[in-house]
Amino acid sequence: MSEDSAETPFQAPSFGTDGLRGSVGTPPMDPETMRRVGAALGIWLQRQGPERKRVVIGNDGRDSSIWILECLAQGLWATETGVVDVDLCSTPALAYLAATENFVGGVMISASHNPASDNGIKIFDDCGSKLSDEAEAEIADLSTKLDFDSGEKMGIKEGRELLSKYGECLANRFSSLELDGTTIVIDAANGGASNLAPEILRGLGADVVDMGCEPDGYNINAGVGALHPEHIVEAVRASGAVMGICLDGDGDRGIYVDDQGTTRNGDDILATLAPHFQASGRLPAKTVVATVMSNLGLRKHLEGEGLSLEMTPVGDRSVTERMRAGGFALGGEQSGHVIIAQEGPWGGDGLATALEILSIPGVLEKGSSGVFRSFVRYPQSLINVAVGSKPELEEVPGVDQLRREIETELAGDGRVFLRYSGTENLCRVLVEGPDENMVATAAQKLADLIREHLSP
Repeated sequence: MSEDSAETPFQAPSFGTDGLRGSVGTPPMDPETMRRVGAALGIWLQRQGPERKRVVIGNDGRDSSIWILECLAQGLWATETGVVDVDLCSTPALAYLAATENFVGGVMISASHNPASDNGIKIFDDCGSKLSDEAEAEIADLSTKLDFDSGEKMGIKEGRELLSKYGECLANRFSSLELDGTTIVIDAANGGASNLAPEILRGLGADVVDMGCEPDGYNINAGVGALHPEHIVEAVRASGAVMGICLDGDGDRGIYVDDQGTTRNGDDILATLAPHFQASGRLPAKTVVATVMSNLGLRKHLEGEGLSLEMTPVGDRSVTERMRAGGFALGGEQSGHVIIAQEGPWGGDGLATALEILSIPGVLEKGSSGVFRSFVRYPQSLINVAVGSKPELEEVPGVDQLRREIETELAGDGRVFLRYSGTENLCRVLVEGPDENMVATAAQKLADLIREHLSP
């Protein structure tokens, strides 16, 4: 194993807002890239000076995770870094083990909410935090300079038994929560939390109706989970459940269905937990952190509660960084990533967030519909435009001018937000304002213009 400064046709992988992600079998999710990234990660870890050289790896159940694990392990083993495989697990469980067990870091093999034809990796340090942009850039650069025998032996140790420690952590954190006699519907998107989530809920005494908890390697997110909360509405009503929990493929975010069948997203969760945290002395500076995708109505709602809302770029990592810098305790994304300050790793955890909601006084007696806070939402129109390239949007003919025209029409009571997805070949077009028809028309005009110039 050596570093080789000679030029190579291999292209450095491009890390997005949540690690590496793409179609299985094509860069960056191909065998060569995975071996090189594994080796580059091993070298990067050596440069951090750790004495213990083991990495914990888990996956969200996709069939492609098998060979991705082997390739990563091959690269890591070439740098004398051992691998412990916990197999099917959620991202929060993987991050917890990376932080609390004898590991130098962790890798979650997952493409989150994407279909089974995609996969990806998220890398964590020994504090259970996602790596910084700078660290990812260094690993990407290192991956282009490696020269090692792809036939080197690898060592993978099984470690499924470690997952019980994550369950014990949640049981201790919510030790006062008694769910005996309470029915809960759980939909794990046929993903990483399919075994963990029902088991933990039953351990807390709940009667569990499990749906979307039968991964077969190919059915992850297929009509189930956080992308399809409608999948469990009837089951919640029919079973008399206090709440339904819809996780995404790797379990780091959740969308919830209350006992009346109403879907609740990340904005609803922040609107609900913020006053509860403030009343219990858990909301420093009376401030919540959210991304620019959150509804303007959330800001107005929190202001009415005497609370402030700080905005960050898209991505749970951006939320976490702002929370740490400001000493804040609660933040999240409309998509269902909710970050709650705690001892140990900070990150989205759809199951833990559900347990926080279930801990609100009165919820077990009234049902979750009795505690979820409602607020007046501004109409939003979000259109995802498939693109073949990602130039600066200001350089796309007509886009900047049309954006300014729409902002002038909104007259400060709304906004236009354009960005490329960090994980897919999409441009997200969001227009928000008080008039639903105006918002929908404006978003469509922008989407059509972008599609005209950037369609693949």
